Amino acid sequence: MARQSAVVYIEVVLAKIAARVQRDGMFAGHKRIGVAISGGADSVALLHVLPRIVPGRMVVAIHLNHRLRGRESDSDEEFVRRLAADLGVELFVRRQQVTKATGPGGSNLEEAGRRCRYRFFRELIREGACDVVATAHTRSDQAETVLFRLLRGSAGNGLSGIWPNHRPGIVRPMLDVSRREVRCYLRGAGIPWRDDSSNADSRYARNRIRHSLLPHLEREWNPKVERVLANTADWAREEECYWNHRLRDLQRTALTQDGPSLLLEVSKVRSLQVAEQRRLVHSVLRRKRMGARNAGFSHVEAVLGLLASQTGPAAVDLPGVRAERSCGVIRFVPAIYGFHNGYDLPLPVPGTVRVPGLTDSSIRARVFAAPEAETLYNAGDSVLLDWDRIPRLLRLRSWRAGDRYQPAGHDVPRKIRDLFRRSRITAWNRVGWPVVTASENAGGPERIVWARQFGPEHEVAATASSRNVLVLDDLQGSGGVPYLNRIAKRLKE
Repeated sequence: MARQSAVVYIEVVLAKIAARVQRDGMFAGHKRIGVAISGGADSVALLHVLPRIVPGRMVVAIHLNHRLRGRESDSDEEFVRRLAADLGVELFVRRQQVTKATGPGGSNLEEAGRRCRYRFFRELIREGACDVVATAHTRSDQAETVLFRLLRGSAGNGLSGIWPNHRPGIVRPMLDVSRREVRCYLRGAGIPWRDDSSNADSRYARNRIRHSLLPHLEREWNPKVERVLANTADWAREEECYWNHRLRDLQRTALTQDGPSLLLEVSKVRSLQVAEQRRLVHSVLRRKRMGARNAGFSHVEAVLGLLASQTGPAAVDLPGVRAERSCGVIRFVPAIYGFHNGYDLPLPVPGTVRVPGLTDSSIRARVFAAPEAETLYNAGDSVLLDWDRIPRLLRLRSWRAGDRYQPAGHDVPRKIRDLFRRSRITAWNRVGWPVVTASENAGGPERIVWARQFGPEHEVAATASSRNVLVLDDLQGSGGVPYLNRIAKRLKE
């Protein structure tokens, strides 16, 4: 009877793996197939089964010794070497001491080990050792992953769990096979395996789910909970495929790139369904450059709050990214580009001073006799001020709340904030906006004599009677190309 039961499990495991391989075309066009093997039951079963599933193709074994469990890790490697030799398959082994520092930013040990494994797989594929690598993730792993992510607050892509085809070159042919079926197959076939002692360590959340939470749910709620969770992953994965296609259309319509930032047009996003809004915002936050890979429901809703608000500029700070709304646009900027908008620097004459901040721009000051300055003015690239009417101590600083001056062509003084609004300059572009001030002596009263885009102060703007002219160039880019101040020439005429 036991023999008959073992044969049944062997056939079940073979049939399920074969069906998954065929359905997803996992090995189509591949001649050399790598099997990631740790020595544990799942990977040992895969290494035994795969040659029967894909006859005529070369199967090789791949083992990474993490060196995390000392002698136990080395014993796993020895076991894998003997197994590969017994099966007559080529074996690739790498020994690497995995630490938290191995992963970017000091990730946890599990994540660091995973990154090392997949890096090893990619290198072997590049070197031609194999065309594709199969990992032994089972339906039980799938259920644990979905439950873990659900408890953490994931949705959509998170609930899709472990994908059968993971990026180019990585496949998971055992996602329809339970851990229990694997062990019954191995026992029935008399195949030994190694047990990893760390899998019993309750400090790891996944182990607590595996040994405590899932068994409790099976006993008290649903004996088929593992299958239900795996089916949820399949359902969610197909929906993700649809959304990935739909998101490409949404991004083309509403999303643009601006240097390191991404911009969403508020009017276009407001017209979308809430589900589309959430997906679009979530896709932006999870982009690699944004640094918010773990963005969840609350983060997305915070951005949608900016979207729904009808008041003036606003912003929310999220993990790794800042979202700002102004002038009908929401901008997402990575936190690494945070910028303090306060600066106050001397502006020598002649001289050039770089404007601090993200933009590559400088302000250049020179003095010319009026006939020489006229040719510059006619080129339309410079702003001209009457040098004889300007206090000699000049400073370049960022605009401040309450700043006001009377630009040439205006009847009364204007607040710079109001000029921003009239010109629909977004809140983030106002940050560090340069103005030039003049004073008679250090610490004395200052007056604004120029502001970017809004031109010279009306009393010091150069006229036909000016004898000496201060020329201010707003240079953009490393090549020093003058910023074309379109207002200056219009106001002068």
